[in-house]
Amino acid sequence: MRSGQPIDYRLRVTPWARGISLRVTVAGALEVVAPRRYSPRTILRILTREAAWIESAQANAAARRQALPLPLVWHLPPEISLPAVGARWTVTTQLAATRGVRVIEPDPDGLVVVGPVADPAACRHALRRWLLRKGQDHLLPRLADVSHGCGLSYSRSTVRLARSRWGSCSRLGVISLNARLLLLSPALVDYVLLHELCHTRQPNHSPAFWALVARHCPTYPAHRRELLAAGKQLPAWVLDPGDVHPWARDW
Repeated sequence: MRSGQPIDYRLRVTPWARGISLRVTVAGALEVVAPRRYSPRTILRILTREAAWIESAQANAAARRQALPLPLVWHLPPEISLPAVGARWTVTTQLAATRGVRVIEPDPDGLVVVGPVADPAACRHALRRWLLRKGQDHLLPRLADVSHGCGLSYSRSTVRLARSRWGSCSRLGVISLNARLLLLSPALVDYVLLHELCHTRQPNHSPAFWALVARHCPTYPAHRRELLAAGKQLPAWVLDPGDVHPWARDW
């Protein structure tokens, strides 16, 4: 992106967005998330101001694409590890004349991908559905435990495969967790859960919010650094070109 050149981006208008967010996908595309109240002129002013950050984020994305076989050449992984639950599975395939692909667990250490396994997209979607189920099985009970331990309550919780965030909390106290949290260590998962629970009291990132986080987790600055590093090390099988990896900035 050179001075004077137009900035290519995709705009996603989200009514519940609190401000403008800039996100660079693994494929290097720039996405702008904004509420309805922001005009194109305001967005362009922010993009111009943050041109250096956008260039840096896109360079990081390019380096990431070179380091990993991203889904443009997606391959079924021979093994899947979910550190959050301390589990590891060997992945095998079973060709079957079925309409779709599914993932089964014949034993505690093995996953079998069953169906038309020559279709990479179908296999990827099947693994995503499997990861989502695992997230529902493990993350929701853990959130309840952390909530009970810190005394911060929430209205309800969901698990999704979000493109850009580890978690979020609405103003109504609804916490949404990213199933990819299972790829992190238990300590980092607990930090993300606590972070979102603190948003039930402070729906922002004000000094009061971080003071609340520090009260429950004095070592949170180290966890924030570890979380950024962990985001850069996610395995290729869980990423799509449209995913927003660690390169995001909010206002």
